Amino acid sequence: MDRWLKTGHSKLPPRQVDSLVDIASDGTLRTTFREKSLTDFWVHVQPEHPELADAALKQLMPFPTTYNCEDGFSALVGLKTKQRNRINVDCEMRLKLSSLDPDIVSLMSQHKQHHSSH
Repeated sequence: MDRWLKTGHSKLPPRQVDSLVDIASDGTLRTTFREKSLTDFWVHVQPEHPELADAALKQLMPFPTTYNCEDGFSALVGLKTKQRNRINVDCEMRLKLSSLDPDIVSLMSQHKQHHSSH
């Protein structure tokens, strides 16, 4: 942050530059900046510096979206092999891309399969 302030090549409006200087000179916020992710930091700063935080969050938004796209493409490549090219992978993609861990025991207890007699 300091390096950016010293270069003087700001495309920010003067009010946002002032907010950035305030943030950079606040020791508590410097510590917060080191301890949190960028997105969490700007959400934390947003009540005091809404214009600057909104501008920062708008710049950060494409990165998670791009990551999610690349992650989805990689999952699709793994599922759609040459031998399995006609398979509908909607359900498998949902499972691969979900951040939730399924409760397998609970799911299996709901769908008990009864053995038929021979």
